[in-house]
Amino acid sequence: MTRIATVVASALVLAGCAGGDNEAAAPAWNHDPADASLGPTAWGEIDVSFEQCRSGESQSPVDIAGAVEADLPDLVFDYPETSLVVENTGHVIEARLPEDSGNTLRIADDEYRLIQFHLHAPSEHAIDGEPYAAEAHLVHESEDGELAVVGVLIHPTGSGPIPLVDAVVEAAPEESGDEAELEGDRSPAELLFAFGETTVAGVPYYTYPGSLTTPGCTEGVRWIVIPGVLPTSRETVDRLHELIAGFPGYDGYENNNRLLQPLNDRVIQVDPPF
Repeated sequence: MTRIATVVASALVLAGCAGGDNEAAAPAWNHDPADASLGPTAWGEIDVSFEQCRSGESQSPVDIAGAVEADLPDLVFDYPETSLVVENTGHVIEARLPEDSGNTLRIADDEYRLIQFHLHAPSEHAIDGEPYAAEAHLVHESEDGELAVVGVLIHPTGSGPIPLVDAVVEAAPEESGDEAELEGDRSPAELLFAFGETTVAGVPYYTYPGSLTTPGCTEGVRWIVIPGVLPTSRETVDRLHELIAGFPGYDGYENNNRLLQPLNDRVIQVDPPF
Protein backbone atom coordinates (compact mmCIF):
# COMPACT_ATOMS: atom_id res chain seq x y z
CA MET A 1 0.00 0.00 0.00
CA THR A 2 1.08 3.61 -0.34
CA ARG A 3 0.88 6.31 2.30
CA ILE A 4 -2.00 4.52 3.99
CA ALA A 5 0.42 1.90 5.28
CA THR A 6 2.02 4.57 7.44
CA VAL A 7 -1.37 5.83 8.54
CA VAL A 8 -2.47 2.35 9.52
CA ALA A 9 0.69 1.49 11.38
CA SER A 10 0.52 4.61 13.49
CA ALA A 11 -3.21 5.11 13.69
CA LEU A 12 -4.68 1.64 13.81
CA VAL A 13 -8.14 2.77 12.81
CA LEU A 14 -7.43 0.82 9.81
CA ALA A 15 -6.15 -2.12 11.65
CA GLY A 16 -8.73 -2.70 9.18
CA CYS A 17 -6.66 -1.85 6.16
CA ALA A 18 -3.55 -3.68 7.17
CA GLY A 19 -5.48 -6.63 8.46
CA GLY A 20 -4.03 -6.44 11.96
CA ASP A 21 -0.41 -7.35 11.17
CA ASN A 22 0.69 -4.09 12.76
CA GLU A 23 -1.69 -4.30 15.69
CA ALA A 24 0.37 -6.75 17.78
CA ALA A 25 3.27 -4.27 17.93
CA ALA A 26 1.10 -1.20 18.45
CA PRO A 27 0.56 0.51 21.82
CA ALA A 28 -2.51 -0.66 23.75
CA TRP A 29 -5.61 1.54 23.89
CA ASN A 30 -9.36 1.19 24.26
CA HIS A 31 -12.60 3.16 23.89
CA ASP A 32 -13.59 3.33 27.58
CA PRO A 33 -13.87 7.00 28.67
CA ALA A 34 -13.51 5.89 32.31
CA ASP A 35 -10.09 4.35 31.66
CA ALA A 36 -7.63 7.16 32.42
CA SER A 37 -4.67 5.13 31.14
CA LEU A 38 -5.91 3.63 27.87
CA GLY A 39 -9.20 5.40 27.13
CA PRO A 40 -9.87 8.29 24.71
CA THR A 41 -8.79 11.03 27.11
CA ALA A 42 -5.37 9.35 27.32
CA TRP A 43 -4.88 8.52 23.63
CA GLY A 44 -2.75 11.58 22.94
CA GLU A 45 -0.32 10.64 25.72
CA ILE A 46 0.06 6.93 24.96
CA ASP A 47 2.43 7.24 22.02
CA VAL A 48 4.04 10.03 20.01
CA SER A 49 2.19 8.79 16.91
CA PHE A 50 -1.12 9.41 18.74
CA GLU A 51 -0.36 13.08 19.46
CA GLN A 52 -3.03 14.44 17.09
CA CYS A 53 -5.70 12.77 19.25
CA ARG A 54 -4.88 15.49 21.80
CA SER A 55 -3.74 18.46 19.72
CA GLY A 56 -5.67 18.11 16.45
CA GLU A 57 -8.11 20.86 15.50
CA SER A 58 -9.98 18.90 12.81
CA GLN A 59 -10.93 15.75 14.66
CA SER A 60 -13.73 13.25 14.04
CA PRO A 61 -16.47 12.32 14.72
CA VAL A 62 -18.67 15.41 14.96
CA ASP A 63 -22.33 16.23 15.39
CA ILE A 64 -23.79 16.79 11.91
CA ALA A 65 -25.69 20.01 12.56
CA GLY A 66 -25.94 23.43 10.94
CA ALA A 67 -24.88 22.15 7.53
CA VAL A 68 -24.41 24.75 4.80
CA GLU A 69 -25.96 24.13 1.40
CA ALA A 70 -23.35 23.79 -1.35
CA ASP A 71 -23.09 22.66 -4.95
CA LEU A 72 -21.23 19.44 -4.30
CA PRO A 73 -20.13 16.88 -6.92
CA ASP A 74 -22.06 13.64 -7.22
CA LEU A 75 -20.84 10.53 -5.46
CA VAL A 76 -20.49 7.61 -7.87
CA PHE A 77 -20.07 4.24 -6.16
CA ASP A 78 -19.07 1.27 -8.29
CA TYR A 79 -19.24 -1.72 -5.96
CA PRO A 80 -19.22 -5.04 -7.88
CA GLU A 81 -19.75 -8.20 -5.87
CA THR A 82 -16.57 -9.40 -4.19
CA SER A 83 -15.27 -11.79 -1.59
CA LEU A 84 -15.02 -10.38 1.95
CA VAL A 85 -12.80 -11.43 4.83
CA VAL A 86 -14.24 -10.57 8.25
CA GLU A 87 -11.70 -9.85 10.97
CA ASN A 88 -11.90 -9.09 14.68
CA THR A 89 -9.11 -6.49 14.88
CA GLY A 90 -9.45 -6.02 18.64
CA HIS A 91 -10.93 -2.55 18.11
CA VAL A 92 -13.52 -3.01 15.33
CA ILE A 93 -15.26 -5.75 13.37
CA GLU A 94 -14.04 -5.28 9.82
CA ALA A 95 -14.76 -6.68 6.36
CA ARG A 96 -11.70 -6.49 4.11
CA LEU A 97 -11.83 -6.48 0.30
CA PRO A 98 -9.18 -7.99 -2.00
CA GLU A 99 -6.94 -5.42 -3.69
CA ASP A 100 -8.33 -6.34 -7.11
CA SER A 101 -12.01 -6.11 -6.10
CA GLY A 102 -12.61 -3.13 -8.41
CA ASN A 103 -14.79 -1.39 -5.79
CA THR A 104 -14.39 2.37 -6.25
CA LEU A 105 -15.82 5.73 -5.25
CA ARG A 106 -15.54 8.62 -7.69
CA ILE A 107 -16.05 12.26 -6.63
CA ALA A 108 -15.62 14.54 -9.63
CA ASP A 109 -12.04 13.86 -10.81
CA ASP A 110 -11.02 12.03 -7.64
CA GLU A 111 -11.18 8.23 -7.52
CA TYR A 112 -10.76 6.11 -4.42
CA ARG A 113 -10.54 2.35 -3.95
CA LEU A 114 -12.68 0.73 -1.24
CA ILE A 115 -10.27 -1.07 1.08
CA GLN A 116 -12.53 -2.21 3.90
CA PHE A 117 -15.57 -1.35 5.94
CA HIS A 118 -15.93 -1.74 9.69
CA LEU A 119 -18.51 -1.26 12.42
CA HIS A 120 -18.78 0.93 15.50
CA ALA A 121 -21.47 0.63 18.18
CA PRO A 122 -22.99 2.97 19.09
CA SER A 123 -22.61 5.39 16.18
CA GLU A 124 -19.74 7.84 16.17
CA HIS A 125 -21.44 10.66 14.28
CA ALA A 126 -24.72 12.15 15.41
CA ILE A 127 -27.33 14.00 13.36
CA ASP A 128 -28.59 17.16 15.10
CA GLY A 129 -27.43 15.70 18.40
CA GLU A 130 -29.06 12.30 17.90
CA PRO A 131 -26.79 9.22 18.02
CA TYR A 132 -27.73 5.87 16.52
CA ALA A 133 -27.20 2.23 17.48
CA ALA A 134 -24.22 1.66 15.17
CA GLU A 135 -22.29 3.07 12.23
CA ALA A 136 -20.49 1.55 9.28
CA HIS A 137 -17.34 3.24 7.96
CA LEU A 138 -16.43 2.49 4.35
CA VAL A 139 -12.73 3.33 4.03
CA HIS A 140 -11.40 4.38 0.62
CA GLU A 141 -7.90 5.32 -0.53
CA SER A 142 -6.79 7.19 -3.64
CA GLU A 143 -3.67 6.33 -5.63
CA ASP A 144 -1.75 9.09 -3.83
CA GLY A 145 -2.78 7.82 -0.40
CA GLU A 146 -5.60 10.26 0.40
CA LEU A 147 -8.46 8.84 2.45
CA ALA A 148 -12.21 9.23 1.97
CA VAL A 149 -14.41 7.59 4.59
CA VAL A 150 -18.16 7.16 4.11
CA GLY A 151 -20.21 6.92 7.31
CA VAL A 152 -23.58 5.13 7.26
CA LEU A 153 -25.78 5.22 10.35
CA ILE A 154 -27.42 1.97 11.49
CA HIS A 155 -30.37 1.47 13.83
CA PRO A 156 -32.99 -1.19 14.60
CA THR A 157 -36.18 -0.15 12.82
CA GLY A 158 -39.44 -1.66 11.68
CA SER A 159 -37.90 -2.25 8.25
CA GLY A 160 -36.20 -5.49 7.39
CA PRO A 161 -32.55 -5.78 8.40
CA ILE A 162 -29.74 -5.44 5.85
CA PRO A 163 -28.43 -8.96 5.21
CA LEU A 164 -24.82 -7.82 4.72
CA VAL A 165 -24.61 -6.16 8.15
CA ASP A 166 -26.10 -9.23 9.82
CA ALA A 167 -23.81 -11.58 7.86
CA VAL A 168 -20.65 -9.68 8.83
CA VAL A 169 -21.53 -9.61 12.53
CA GLU A 170 -22.59 -13.26 12.48
CA ALA A 171 -19.34 -14.31 10.81
CA ALA A 172 -17.10 -12.20 13.06
CA PRO A 173 -14.64 -14.28 15.12
CA GLU A 174 -14.65 -13.82 18.88
CA GLU A 175 -10.85 -13.73 19.20
CA SER A 176 -8.84 -10.65 18.26
CA GLY A 177 -6.73 -11.25 15.17
CA ASP A 178 -8.88 -14.10 13.88
CA GLU A 179 -10.65 -13.83 10.56
CA ALA A 180 -13.24 -15.71 8.52
CA GLU A 181 -14.24 -15.50 4.87
CA LEU A 182 -17.85 -14.51 4.30
CA GLU A 183 -19.79 -17.14 2.37
CA GLY A 184 -20.44 -16.04 -1.20
CA ASP A 185 -19.53 -12.79 -2.96
CA ARG A 186 -21.39 -9.67 -1.82
CA SER A 187 -21.70 -6.06 -2.96
CA PRO A 188 -21.00 -3.35 -0.35
CA ALA A 189 -23.68 -1.35 -2.20
CA GLU A 190 -26.10 -2.98 0.26
CA LEU A 191 -24.75 -0.51 2.79
CA LEU A 192 -25.96 2.33 0.56
CA PHE A 193 -29.57 1.11 0.47
CA ALA A 194 -28.98 -0.45 -2.96
CA PHE A 195 -30.18 -4.01 -3.52
CA GLY A 196 -29.51 -5.88 -6.73
CA GLU A 197 -27.44 -2.92 -7.96
CA THR A 198 -23.69 -2.46 -7.92
CA THR A 199 -23.48 1.13 -9.19
CA VAL A 200 -24.98 3.91 -7.10
CA ALA A 201 -24.97 7.62 -8.00
CA GLY A 202 -26.67 10.81 -6.87
CA VAL A 203 -26.77 9.90 -3.18
CA PRO A 204 -27.35 12.95 -0.94
CA TYR A 205 -24.60 13.49 1.60
CA TYR A 206 -22.93 15.65 4.20
CA THR A 207 -19.20 16.29 3.95
CA TYR A 208 -16.52 17.88 6.10
CA PRO A 209 -12.73 17.65 6.64
CA GLY A 210 -11.85 15.43 9.58
CA SER A 211 -9.65 12.68 10.94
CA LEU A 212 -9.43 9.01 11.68
CA THR A 213 -11.55 8.28 14.74
CA THR A 214 -9.03 5.96 16.40
CA PRO A 215 -5.35 6.48 17.28
CA GLY A 216 -3.37 8.20 15.80
CA CYS A 217 -6.41 10.36 14.88
CA THR A 218 -4.62 11.41 11.67
CA GLU A 219 -6.21 14.44 10.02
CA GLY A 220 -6.74 15.14 6.32
CA VAL A 221 -9.58 12.63 5.93
CA ARG A 222 -12.42 13.48 3.53
CA TRP A 223 -15.54 12.57 5.50
CA ILE A 224 -18.86 11.79 3.84
CA VAL A 225 -21.89 10.99 5.99
CA ILE A 226 -24.99 9.57 4.32
CA PRO A 227 -28.37 10.73 5.68
CA GLY A 228 -30.99 8.16 6.49
CA VAL A 229 -30.70 5.08 8.65
CA LEU A 230 -29.70 1.59 7.58
CA PRO A 231 -32.01 -0.90 9.33
CA THR A 232 -30.71 -3.83 11.32
CA SER A 233 -31.99 -6.16 14.01
CA ARG A 234 -31.64 -5.59 17.75
CA GLU A 235 -30.01 -9.04 17.92
CA THR A 236 -27.25 -7.91 15.53
CA VAL A 237 -26.56 -4.77 17.58
CA ASP A 238 -26.49 -6.78 20.81
CA ARG A 239 -24.08 -9.29 19.27
CA LEU A 240 -21.82 -6.48 18.10
CA HIS A 241 -21.63 -5.13 21.67
CA GLU A 242 -20.81 -8.63 22.94
CA LEU A 243 -17.90 -8.86 20.52
CA ILE A 244 -16.61 -5.42 21.53
CA ALA A 245 -16.77 -6.33 25.22
CA GLY A 246 -14.38 -9.20 24.46
CA PHE A 247 -11.72 -7.04 22.77
CA PRO A 248 -8.33 -7.22 24.53
CA GLY A 249 -7.99 -4.53 27.17
CA TYR A 250 -11.66 -3.54 27.04
CA ASP A 251 -12.45 -5.49 30.24
CA GLY A 252 -16.09 -5.93 29.30
CA TYR A 253 -16.64 -2.36 28.07
CA GLU A 254 -19.24 -2.79 25.31
CA ASN A 255 -18.81 0.30 23.12
CA ASN A 256 -16.22 1.20 20.47
CA ASN A 257 -17.24 4.74 19.56
CA ARG A 258 -15.15 7.85 20.05
CA LEU A 259 -17.04 10.73 21.66
CA LEU A 260 -18.03 13.74 19.55
CA GLN A 261 -15.25 16.23 18.85
CA PRO A 262 -15.45 20.05 18.53
CA LEU A 263 -16.22 21.31 15.03
CA ASN A 264 -14.05 24.40 15.61
CA ASP A 265 -13.98 26.54 12.46
CA ARG A 266 -14.89 23.77 10.05
CA VAL A 267 -17.99 23.91 7.88
CA ILE A 268 -20.24 20.92 7.20
CA GLN A 269 -21.62 21.06 3.67
CA VAL A 270 -24.70 19.37 2.25
CA ASP A 271 -26.10 18.87 -1.24
CA PRO A 272 -28.91 18.55 -1.96
CA PRO A 273 -30.64 19.98 1.12
CA PHE A 274 -33.06 17.65 2.89
